[in-house]
Amino acid sequence: MLALHPPRRPGEQDIHLWQWNLDARFSALESYWRSLSDDERRRAETYRFDKHRRRFVIARGQLRLILAAYLECTPEHIVFEYGPAGKPYSLLQPEQWQLSFNLSHSESTAALAVSAGFEVGIDVEHIRPIEDEVLPQIFSASERAQFDALSWPERNTVFFDNWARKEACLKALGTGLQAPPTHFEFDLEDRDVALLRVAGDPAEAKHWQVRSFAALGHCAGAVAARNIGWSLLPMA
Repeated sequence: MLALHPPRRPGEQDIHLWQWNLDARFSALESYWRSLSDDERRRAETYRFDKHRRRFVIARGQLRLILAAYLECTPEHIVFEYGPAGKPYSLLQPEQWQLSFNLSHSESTAALAVSAGFEVGIDVEHIRPIEDEVLPQIFSASERAQFDALSWPERNTVFFDNWARKEACLKALGTGLQAPPTHFEFDLEDRDVALLRVAGDPAEAKHWQVRSFAALGHCAGAVAARNIGWSLLPMA
């Protein structure tokens, strides 16, 4: 079975960032498959195309491998439960700290955020041509005004950067689609990721920290938490 050396636990104000290329780990597919639960295997079988099925298996298998290293157990011993909006968490926990995590994958890129004791959200988005009909769903009125003022070469990158930030926030919130992307409003001109309002409230925005990161592949990436002062630490 695949194994990782146990990583040190995240500090109270750290988020560990893991990334991997799903297509580069095909040789370990059988080992990943053996580590999955029956439920995960059933989910894998629902994918129509073999490429997407493989990517799901490798994403979940590597997730189990990394979490097992923190928990010092075997990947197949991890049992996932799911929150009301489908966010997974591990029933097995370390003795002296609370492991929180969130996984995202887009095309061949997967990314995982791990924290100790506070909820975290992560999102990666493959940069591709923008579909005009999604703009009103993603942008608030002020964000749309800023977006429309951008030059055409800038728009794709800014759009997917902003989408990744909003999805990371929604995943940290744990509500899934119960809150729309416009629930979180950013200043698109601020490259330091300024969150302006949450549900229209600038005071609530001050409780949040959002960080973009250089994602693998042709992707935008972001991590978010309703917690301030944390550092994002890339892991091997």
